[in-house]
Amino acid sequence: MITVNRCGYDSRHMLVLNTCIPAGYEDYTLLLVKTNAFFEQNGILIDTPPGTVILYDRHVPIRYGCREPHYNDDWIHFELHGDDTDLLQRLCLPLSTPFVLPFMGTLTDYCRLVVTEKFSSHLYREDTLDALMHTLLYTLASLYHGTRDVNSRNKYYYPLSRLRMEILNAPDKKWNVDDLASQVPVSTSHFQHLYKLFFGVTCIQDIIAARIKQAKYYLRTTEMSVHSLAAFCGYENELHFMRQFKKQTGMTPSQYRNLNRS
Repeated sequence: MITVNRCGYDSRHMLVLNTCIPAGYEDYTLLLVKTNAFFEQNGILIDTPPGTVILYDRHVPIRYGCREPHYNDDWIHFELHGDDTDLLQRLCLPLSTPFVLPFMGTLTDYCRLVVTEKFSSHLYREDTLDALMHTLLYTLASLYHGTRDVNSRNKYYYPLSRLRMEILNAPDKKWNVDDLASQVPVSTSHFQHLYKLFFGVTCIQDIIAARIKQAKYYLRTTEMSVHSLAAFCGYENELHFMRQFKKQTGMTPSQYRNLNRS
């Protein structure tokens, strides 16, 4: 069985961060890092891009952070019991070593569910957490060991994956397709073709979906007004936000909040 001791989703640090725990923790620690960061490995600080994952073993020195203001991650402290004591070894996941994934969205979705479940109070909470953690770790192992497909051998796949991760982690930014294309660099039309080819959706569809996903989370978990939430999610016009939210979910933001609070 897997038990979750502590966890957090979309944890944002707006200042420079330098976390140092010389003796480590008594449980396993999973970090899904959504921004540029650094990790200490064998006494050397290694810079890592968004989409970095690290699974710290128990009782190992921990040091990580960011060199510039703004750091964002999902994190889970957990323990393994009984038949799952050797689960990480069976999954052949590296411990205490950062690695980069081209896409981390599914993992962050599972982490959000873990956090939501951890703070619930229903009868089967511990069993649900156990199932979610198994799903998360098996998905992580699948992504880590996954065989590269045809798309991933294209030289533009990883640059576009990096940009997509930035979009999904910060949907509130004023994204511009022309500017994104210039970062690859390819023409705007070629960028749009590759994006749809690689990810099955257009760049604009990804931006909208990420904004609505963020809005839904804060509607469920905060008392933020719809007006403030629209700006927080990257909309300059509250009415545009409300129309787009209803188109994506079939209900207004207020209706969604009331339904998910009842």
